[in-house]
Amino acid sequence: MKNVEDAYKLSPPQRELLTWRQPALETRLEHLCWSFRGPLDEGALEQALKELVHRHTVLRTAFFTQGLAEPMQVVREKVSAVLERVELPHVAEPERAEQLAAWLEEDRRRGMNLTAAPLARLTLLRTAPESGTLVFGYHPLVLDARSAHLCLEELLRLFQAMREKTVGTEAPEKPRPYREYLAWLEQQGMGELENHFRHVLREAQPTLLPESPAAGAAEGTPTHQVQQLVLTPAASGAVQLFLRRNKLSLATLVQSAWALLLRPYASGGDVLFGVLVPGRPTSLPRGESMLGRFAHVRPWRVAVPADGNTLRWLRGQQAELTGRQRDPSVSLAQVRSWLGLPEDAPLFQSAVTTWESPEENTLEELGRSLGLRSLHPRVLPLPFPLTVEALSGERLTLRLHHDPRRFSALKAIHLVGRLGALLETLATQPDQDLSSLLRELESEKREPVITAGARVEVAELQTLLAQHPAVREVAVRAEGSELVAHVVPVSRQTRKLDFSLFFFADEDDGASDKYRLLMEAGKFADRHGFRAIWTPERHFHPHGGLYPNPSVLAAALSSVTENIQLRAGSVVLPLQSPFRVVEEWSIVDNLSRGRAGLSVVSGWVPNDFALAPENFARKRDILFERLEQVERLWLGEAIPAKDGAGNEVQLRVFPRPVQPKLPLWVTCSTDPGLFEKTGTLGYHVLTSVIGQSLDEALEKLGLYGAALTRAGHRREEHITSLMMHAFVGRDADEVLDKVRGPLTSYLRAHVALMQTLVKSLELQVDINQPQWLDYLASYAFERYYRTGALIGTVTSCLPMVDRLMTSGVDEVACLIDFGVDVDAVLEGLTHLAELKRLVHDDALRMERVLTESLEERLPGRRPAVRFRLVEALP
Repeated sequence: MKNVEDAYKLSPPQRELLTWRQPALETRLEHLCWSFRGPLDEGALEQALKELVHRHTVLRTAFFTQGLAEPMQVVREKVSAVLERVELPHVAEPERAEQLAAWLEEDRRRGMNLTAAPLARLTLLRTAPESGTLVFGYHPLVLDARSAHLCLEELLRLFQAMREKTVGTEAPEKPRPYREYLAWLEQQGMGELENHFRHVLREAQPTLLPESPAAGAAEGTPTHQVQQLVLTPAASGAVQLFLRRNKLSLATLVQSAWALLLRPYASGGDVLFGVLVPGRPTSLPRGESMLGRFAHVRPWRVAVPADGNTLRWLRGQQAELTGRQRDPSVSLAQVRSWLGLPEDAPLFQSAVTTWESPEENTLEELGRSLGLRSLHPRVLPLPFPLTVEALSGERLTLRLHHDPRRFSALKAIHLVGRLGALLETLATQPDQDLSSLLRELESEKREPVITAGARVEVAELQTLLAQHPAVREVAVRAEGSELVAHVVPVSRQTRKLDFSLFFFADEDDGASDKYRLLMEAGKFADRHGFRAIWTPERHFHPHGGLYPNPSVLAAALSSVTENIQLRAGSVVLPLQSPFRVVEEWSIVDNLSRGRAGLSVVSGWVPNDFALAPENFARKRDILFERLEQVERLWLGEAIPAKDGAGNEVQLRVFPRPVQPKLPLWVTCSTDPGLFEKTGTLGYHVLTSVIGQSLDEALEKLGLYGAALTRAGHRREEHITSLMMHAFVGRDADEVLDKVRGPLTSYLRAHVALMQTLVKSLELQVDINQPQWLDYLASYAFERYYRTGALIGTVTSCLPMVDRLMTSGVDEVACLIDFGVDVDAVLEGLTHLAELKRLVHDDALRMERVLTESLEERLPGRRPAVRFRLVEALP
């Protein structure tokens, strides 16, 4: 036959897909979407695509069913593979997600002709001259999700080679064709598998939840809805830590949690639902790297005992899941045949799927190296009345796809909320007895009720908003043509947090404008109501080497700002003459018309003391001796000194400052005694989370506050300033891509931080060994950005801000120049200013947080609701 390389039957997973009628098979496209910014070599990308299609038979496969006794797949010798290019209208950033979602839906409707290979396509969507999204669309008949990731990884490696012109330097390993998987399947005896299903499914009935169809949902309407729950960073971190510690998979945890939720509805102790298993032929050499359709749905029967240790039960489930995943693929039709059931007999009502990122995600790293970021899968739900989908990531995402003709939105909200809470409970309380869990679940088994005559949309929104932790009470009403949510908040912050900018950049020999960021950020902060700009004192080292003299830089900033305070963070006082410190900062105070401020520190780097070597041994004592002198000189007093002839003289400092009293901070790092002394003496305090955790820093600020009170100082007149790394953006994934490398390098340079990590992890390692230092720096980044920084989106940073305010922090000094490129930092300042606005405006914050929450809970839908903050519901 012309242009035919091979032809063979379909595998069980492929045959199963042919039975899924909704949506139409031709439109069951799935996508991997990868955003990019910057230039993209389209020619090299298209060449890589052609080579990829040439190498893999599954990408040259078409399917034929008409007029055949049995469907066949045909591998073409040659196919045309082109990079499709689409120019989308340029829209603002917030609308791009909706624009992409609309295009993906249109691409699905466009579908694929199953008789025309390839059944995968690569599209370059441009939303701006040098940014857009790379979309890899594929049909599940030829690739499952794991194969699609492998396919995309190989495509990027080929792209890299084409771009760098290294093609052919290494002969790539020839991939195993999909036909070999079918040959392997034929060699597997199905007798054991048939006996297994006959045994576990004997007299088993699908575990059914009470149905609650949405009002007005017409029977026969092919549609589905989704309710989504994204766990908080704390809950997601707890789940990830629990899984790592106990060597459990996310699939085990989610399937077990779903079994527990279904247990109160089961007639016995066993629960039956479907699971999507990888189905990869692990016993076939190089089977893990083979491309094709291997994943399939299989019935899963879980025995949930009435009591026993929960963690021990979870480990048993893991062993069972691992063992059964080695089974050969089988279709649900074959299972029904073995059980003697009719072809349309439902084996289960609900199914569970999980998408886990591997520990070492080479695809993500490879993409970042090529300028790609934010990889997102767009997978269609399984065709069952209820499908639970769990996606791992920085925050664990749960989606409950449901047929609204059988399960209302309120029912779905209820179930996904209970599932999320149960996952957190299993992760944080794994040693409790199953009996207590089951009793709690049984007591919670209640059905959501819609008030007679109420609009479903109103009830859905009101239920979702009522679950938000910031909402005490809510009532959603239709007022004219719009929906209005009257919200009573849980609480309102009476204290407000000030925001400042902090600088500590490395010296960059190649930079032509070393102080551009400082000056431009200073002007921005001045216009947008930031409290202060902090510049440090650093000597003889490239790390922080841009700042040997903060007073000079503060003087420069005074000429381009009008309102913002200009502070040193911090003057190493044992290195300086008190006379020079007051002279310089009095000039700054005059130039800025009274905006100078000073934090002082004893110093810790021996090299710095080349300026005053005799002071190193007594640096702490000298700090406070000279601090008293600085205060007196600022007030206009004369203090004793020796002149050049050795005479005792009394000297005053000029010019006289504008402020009668100099605002003074003491920089405290980890010594609790220094915090207490600073409070006793009545100075402001500046600290950070470098070398200590946030909990430790806040505890020491508590010691400072207690010392203030004991010494008779008024707490409200004193400022606690906390330095934190900060980078705020619109997209969480893009933020992480921007900060991961620079912040890891920054943390790596802090030996004290590395030593603290070694101690906290109880590791016996030498941090001078590069391999350990790299590991610890990577670990430090993961822990630091989650628990000790303002890194993320505007709303994702709000919980950290709340914690600082409730812990007595008055000002967060945002360290913004830790290695991220200048233009990105300046762009990020707009989002940092937006965060500040939300912190200072309760109504604006509530509207923003609840709007984003609804968009997160209802993906693909933008609810049109207006929010009104009220003290109480009428």
